[in-house]
Amino acid sequence: MNKVNYAQLLAYRYLSDPKIKVVGYGGAAGGGKTGLGCEWLMRCGWAFPGTRWFVGRNNIKDSRESVLVTFDKVASYHGFKEYRFSNDGIDFRNGSRVSFLDLTYYPYKDPMFTRLGSKEYTGGWVEEAGEVHRLAVEVLKTRIGRHMNDVYRLEPKLLLTFNPAKGYLYDTFYKPHREGRMPEDTAFVQAYVYDNPFISRAYVEMLKNLKDPVLRKRLLLGEWEYEDDPSALCGYDAISDMFTNDFIDPYGAKSCSADIAGKGHDRFIALSGVGNVFRVAIDEVYSPGRQVEMQLRDLMIRDGIPRSLTVVDADGVGSFLESYLTGIKEFHGGGRPHDSRYKNLKSECAFLLADMVNNRKIKIICTPEQRERITEEFGVLKQARIDNDTSKKAIISKEEMKAILGRSPDYLDAFIMAMSFRLVSAGSVPETKVFSLHDLQQH
Repeated sequence: MNKVNYAQLLAYRYLSDPKIKVVGYGGAAGGGKTGLGCEWLMRCGWAFPGTRWFVGRNNIKDSRESVLVTFDKVASYHGFKEYRFSNDGIDFRNGSRVSFLDLTYYPYKDPMFTRLGSKEYTGGWVEEAGEVHRLAVEVLKTRIGRHMNDVYRLEPKLLLTFNPAKGYLYDTFYKPHREGRMPEDTAFVQAYVYDNPFISRAYVEMLKNLKDPVLRKRLLLGEWEYEDDPSALCGYDAISDMFTNDFIDPYGAKSCSADIAGKGHDRFIALSGVGNVFRVAIDEVYSPGRQVEMQLRDLMIRDGIPRSLTVVDADGVGSFLESYLTGIKEFHGGGRPHDSRYKNLKSECAFLLADMVNNRKIKIICTPEQRERITEEFGVLKQARIDNDTSKKAIISKEEMKAILGRSPDYLDAFIMAMSFRLVSAGSVPETKVFSLHDLQQH
């Protein structure tokens, strides 16, 4: 190989291991991620004539610009000249090819990455995987091992390189690695900038001089537990566990909560719950008023949900629904809380939701794409004015959440409203109570 550090060598060994299908290589900046990927693809492409490989990033321009310079350096080190660059890839003189892939997520034009569905590759590499949608990676797993693998008896291999990031990389690589439960076909290598003896001093000094503490933790120290936000109400591991809390049984009252979207605004989200097990039952970009009414009516009938345990946001577009679906509950987020310690009803429900999440009392059933969005939205569930000990407990405004997410937190709003059925009037009791599943069934 090119000049290597120990982490790169370990990753290369995993890539050569027939039992390993997916290799994650991540950590600090300057850990040799791009060098590893270029070295691996160069060797594979030349060793196995006629094979097809790929390197993908969140857009094809970044793929070209980041890979070409490093590939040239690696090839020059080895004196390798049997290749040429094109606008969309690297062609070897033995007939092998490395294609540049655009892995941009287009939620309206191509939400399922169908453009990748007809591709066939021997193996490939996703660079800066933290910027790439989880679904793109899942689709690419189905496209490798399909071109001349049987001829050369090659196992399909997918390399992902990345800096520490919350989301699917944390769940797929770091957390299982930390807990000693990595699947047999998956490997993870933690890379640190100080492990790389060939990194320039100037680059390390630049990382040391980063002012943002989160960036310093991620890029200089390679830390995955980099978030130190005292205002965050839910721990990241607890958020991730919501989708795998299989010990929670669907037992108790059936309920529904819905966040209604107007034309050109937000999403129409409806949750169907049995006790504390929630399913995303409706997820529409926009539905006309009559269609919203019919969809909710059909959902309540299909899932056996009484109207008295159906709640909709009455502060927005959903304010008209109670006129047509008589008996459903209207949620006024700015309304009076049961417990006087909270600023309003929405804040009270949000704090209860966070408590249930952190204590692993909720299970969510949804698609992988919905999981991504829900995880992001629970990450912006933050306490407002945390340094003010005299103010009532409140969460940051929806406008602040939108500014962080770049969209409306519609799933989160639906879950917050669902908590309204789990509150009882505290009266003189010093803390908010939660219905037990039996109480909720009888209520």
